[in-house]
Amino acid sequence: MKTIRLASFFACATLLVACAGIQGGAKPVSAMPGAAGPASKPEVAATWYNPPGEFGGICLTQFKDGRVRFDGGFTFFNPGSWTYDAAKSELSLTLHPTTTLAEGHGDVSLHQNLLRLDAAKNILVYRVNAATKSIGIGGFVFYRDLPCVAAKSSS
Repeated sequence: MKTIRLASFFACATLLVACAGIQGGAKPVSAMPGAAGPASKPEVAATWYNPPGEFGGICLTQFKDGRVRFDGGFTFFNPGSWTYDAAKSELSLTLHPTTTLAEGHGDVSLHQNLLRLDAAKNILVYRVNAATKSIGIGGFVFYRDLPCVAAKSSS
């Protein structure tokens, strides 16, 4: 009986930890350098926008609670989270697991400011400082602090 109770405890604890990770905003995140987010949306830390061209516009929103959301495209990466290491000037984006993450970022030299990819953990790490104007995700260039006009998708 003691073994069953102990196993139940560990199962519940594991589920709680997993659920907290899915929410993406368990802990506050430090601010992004050179970005304040739009004044009309105080919960937003930064935005990155890929303007419409061959495809519609895609917006990447970083929330101050550590969440990341794509609108207008790349919604298969939702939900996601972000952290910023000021000492290393590194922005880490942890994206929803997808089999195409490694394929889309296999040649790091083609993506602006991408330092490394941890495909096993679905993490993209970028060099970002106050002067950084853009980052590359999946072959698309996302520009910093442009107004996001992508339609918010329901997925």
